[in-house]
Amino acid sequence: MYVAVAEARGFTAAAKRLRLTQSAVSQIVSQLEKAFGVELIDRKVKPPAPTVAGSVLYREASSLLDEARRVISMVRESGGSKLPLIRIGIIDSLFGPLAPVLGVELRAFADQLSIMSGLTQAHRAALLNRELDIAITADALDDIDGWDRFLLVEEAFILLLPAARRDRKNDDLAELSAGLPLVRYSGRSQMGRQIELYLRRLRLKIPLGQEYDSTEGVVRMVAAGVGWAIVTPLCILDAVSLVDRGFCAPLPSPGLYRQLSLVARRSEMGGIPQQIAALTRRVLRDRCAPEIHRLMPWLCNAFRVE
Repeated sequence: MYVAVAEARGFTAAAKRLRLTQSAVSQIVSQLEKAFGVELIDRKVKPPAPTVAGSVLYREASSLLDEARRVISMVRESGGSKLPLIRIGIIDSLFGPLAPVLGVELRAFADQLSIMSGLTQAHRAALLNRELDIAITADALDDIDGWDRFLLVEEAFILLLPAARRDRKNDDLAELSAGLPLVRYSGRSQMGRQIELYLRRLRLKIPLGQEYDSTEGVVRMVAAGVGWAIVTPLCILDAVSLVDRGFCAPLPSPGLYRQLSLVARRSEMGGIPQQIAALTRRVLRDRCAPEIHRLMPWLCNAFRVE
């Protein structure tokens, strides 16, 4: 209970997560404070935050909870029993080929399975709030300790161009953007931020135009001749039916890459995350890679499954 309040930075958010009333959560924390004889939550600041004593309790309680979850996982694995629920977040560009496979294969590991698509940032927040157990994502949470990480694939960013550019020079981004707008991924997405940093490093000031959260929106606009875009092979595979009025080309040097990883809390689910990572690599290697190399034979090793 107290750990949820400390992580959510407030009684209302913690109550929502725990499916209790706000007053019930507040009362339990007050009882803890009375038992310890110290204030655990500073209610004078907004949002409420742990005091020094509260931070000590949070650290030690979190460690005990992690160990308890690890023990539960070990006992279940040794007895061959299923987990009651596995919640997985999958990045949009991999959801299509992967979700049906996981839906079939993971029946042996859990009584219930929840698979959600979405933006990388949303998956990060859901992992930290314990609303997801596993994420297949472009954010490996390298800035936070306590996570198991399994690298799945590395892929190069590429150009997506309207059909009218097929017989023209496309190896100079400054020249390309002078004649045609860039259709962007929004700054809410990991890809959007990564692409913007790349353009900034190249000192390219490309005017803001249209931006979309989804690959479908980006690809539709390029197919309609509105502009050009920077995407990845998996994004193209996710929207391949929309690319017939456009074409892909290599991104001029220097290139840009992204990595997708499976992330799960360390030691909480036994060997299940590793098995899901192996299954995901198999889907990438057997289903995605052949089609990507058929569509873009010039990619060579720029799409590499680990």
